[in-house]
Amino acid sequence: MRQWRVGTFSMGLSLVFLGVFLLLTQFFDWQIVTVLKVWWPIILVILGMEILLYLFSSKQEKPYLSFDLFSIIIVGIIGTAGISMVFLQSTGILDIVEQGLKREEVTKDLPEFNYAMKDNIKRIVIESESQQNPVTIEGTNEDVLSLFGTFRTVQSKELDVSKPEDYLHVSQKGDTLFVRIKQLPYRMSEFYTDYSSIHTRILVPTNKKLDIIDLNNDITLNPRDLKSNWTVNNVPQIDLILDETANVKVSVNDTIINNRDREEWEYSSTEDAKADSETTAILQKGKGSPAIHVFDSGSLDLTNH
Repeated sequence: MRQWRVGTFSMGLSLVFLGVFLLLTQFFDWQIVTVLKVWWPIILVILGMEILLYLFSSKQEKPYLSFDLFSIIIVGIIGTAGISMVFLQSTGILDIVEQGLKREEVTKDLPEFNYAMKDNIKRIVIESESQQNPVTIEGTNEDVLSLFGTFRTVQSKELDVSKPEDYLHVSQKGDTLFVRIKQLPYRMSEFYTDYSSIHTRILVPTNKKLDIIDLNNDITLNPRDLKSNWTVNNVPQIDLILDETANVKVSVNDTIINNRDREEWEYSSTEDAKADSETTAILQKGKGSPAIHVFDSGSLDLTNH
């Protein structure tokens, strides 16, 4: 009569369950890591049931357990792997590794934002929480403020930017409209860092006063048919395009002018004209009204054909 050795049945049934779970992952949206975390405790249940079944079915007065050493080793290895996965999950390491493996780079369009300007709005203030993301600001004759562009992410989870409120905060206080570009969510860890960037283009009505304050972004300004004053304060790099602007005065304070030799700047002193450091100067085009004021910023590049 063949002797029943504890462990043989457990290993066989465990492998059957594992094979069934892995097969089902091909048809259902199950994560393999999740399947392994759920499946491994079944091994202990099966092994315990096998021992109890052997004891109850044995006809010996003092039954002696005979183990299949190879099967027990295999079951032990599988169980140890399962316990290790649970430990890694409880410490958060498994989630970090899993998310790191699923990271991908995606570029999508931002939801377009349009704001019909009210008659009592006289001033627009543009701010930004995000850093190192270029912003292009253009003048428009329409009485609507518009914002559109793209965002790029390198993340393990899909970033949901489905409405303007996800990346933009707009509020009116008195006669001023405040527009703040938000920082998209990102995650930093010891193993990897998720990355998000926004590339925006903003169309601003030229009949409204515009203040660009404390942006950590390089900006491109194209005022076009400007009818009101624009102010730029504390911006790293400014590319100013005046190709379509007939009448304007550009005043620069405490800001480096990179291509100063290409235009007829009026400097406050001869020392400013020769210095390579911060500059105070004025450039007039046409009637010289309205004005663009740039101060306390990094550098200015001017395009004027």
